[in-house]
Amino acid sequence: MTKLPNIGKPATNALQLLDITTLEQVAEHDEKTLLKIHGVGPKAMGILKEALAGSGLAFTQKTKEISLSGVDFAVVCDFDCDNAPKKRMIRDYLVASASGDRATLESVLEESFVWTVPGEFQIKGRDAFIAELIANLQAVNILEVQSLISHGKEGSAHGTVTNKKGKHVYFSDIFTFQSNIPDAKISKLTSFVVIEE
Repeated sequence: MTKLPNIGKPATNALQLLDITTLEQVAEHDEKTLLKIHGVGPKAMGILKEALAGSGLAFTQKTKEISLSGVDFAVVCDFDCDNAPKKRMIRDYLVASASGDRATLESVLEESFVWTVPGEFQIKGRDAFIAELIANLQAVNILEVQSLISHGKEGSAHGTVTNKKGKHVYFSDIFTFQSNIPDAKISKLTSFVVIEE
């Protein structure tokens, strides 16, 4: 394993938030995503690119672009969802909820959608949920989805949202779809959330 070159403290700290501490780990990510991370600028990326080349490595090209219009933060997740429509829908929901993308949220949530945070609150209705979400939108730096699963009428995801100040929100979401059909919309979501103080 090859240590990161001297790319400056802000960039080093930003990559460490994703547990990236070696050039080999840098090579697992694409350049465009890493450049969106707050603290990782063009200078740091140039140094990383040169160090990768010197070690016979390069940024990955495997990350597929999804509907990221208006998304100014890094999204780290499994983008290979083309043969799993519900998994793709969960992924798109997560990106849309972090960015406040109303159009995508309306396309993946059914009108009678119910969001429950056990022990905290429940919101009934897609429009009420979207209004609440947009009213409390945070400036996101990184959305990291560590696990994304779907099967039948159910699905789940967990990961971390890091805001521009470096604070973390850890989430675990359990999704229920309208039916077993591949393009069924999300009807219920139960979220377990831990917010770093």
